[in-house]
Amino acid sequence: MAPLARHPMQHIDRKELYTNLEARIQYLHSFLDFSSRDIEALISGAKYIKALIPAIVNIVYKKLLQYDITARAFETRSTSFSGPIDPNLTENSPQILHRKIFLRGYLTKLCSDPTKMEFWEYLDKVGMMHVGQGRVHPLHVEYVHIGVTLSFIQDVVTEAILSHPRMKMDKKIALVKALSKVIWIQNDLFAKWYVRDGDEFEEEVLVPEIEPEGYLHGKKILHDGSESDSEIEDAMKGASCPFANFASPTKGEFESDVAEGMNVQLVEVLAGSPADAGRTGTQPIHFRTGRATGAAA
Repeated sequence: MAPLARHPMQHIDRKELYTNLEARIQYLHSFLDFSSRDIEALISGAKYIKALIPAIVNIVYKKLLQYDITARAFETRSTSFSGPIDPNLTENSPQILHRKIFLRGYLTKLCSDPTKMEFWEYLDKVGMMHVGQGRVHPLHVEYVHIGVTLSFIQDVVTEAILSHPRMKMDKKIALVKALSKVIWIQNDLFAKWYVRDGDEFEEEVLVPEIEPEGYLHGKKILHDGSESDSEIEDAMKGASCPFANFASPTKGEFESDVAEGMNVQLVEVLAGSPADAGRTGTQPIHFRTGRATGAAA
């Protein structure tokens, strides 16, 4: 039997990983085999994820308010604060409703075009903003809470996708794999702001620009707290979410059932739209063109 062909070893410039975000993203994509196949899965599955966003937001904040150490970030802007917090903080408290708007916008951003470098720049900026940089009013959330929240979101979304009664299994697998890769890249883009690896290159890293939340390079890419819930929902409708009447599940049976048992209500919500047929491919993505490497123009 002939020996298996061995791919030539790729060179990765260590300094570039810490000083060049695009080089870091390309390395992560290569290592995780994040390719055009994943892009297709994310595009064809975006409508299902958008349908889940309002429920996911409520479930995440219900979880975060179960622990004083995570809840205190909403009052003190730091999980290391050791003083007392308001025991009456609820999901309907003004600061929680404010944060829900941004989590909703963030999750909607995850359903946008990952072939654009702006997509990954924003995920990197989300990491930066949680270590007290790039904001007029700094926010400090320790990494242990970041990592476990990402895992919690991944668990909720994975269960909902795998429970879909109409989506074919190959589509479920492709979407779960693609989303898992995006979430783990986001995890890395959080971790890079917390760990001390590459500190010797710190002087060559650009100083973070202070911008309002939801902005990147002076361009507004997310909704911010100045907009009402109704404006956010209108924008979500404009993003072609097929389940717009579920956009505000803060009242009624839908929210309570979802919070109690994801496997019942989310299946009913998702069942409203069959999976689309999608093309597959394995080419890596080139950021500047947005096309698969080697694809015809």
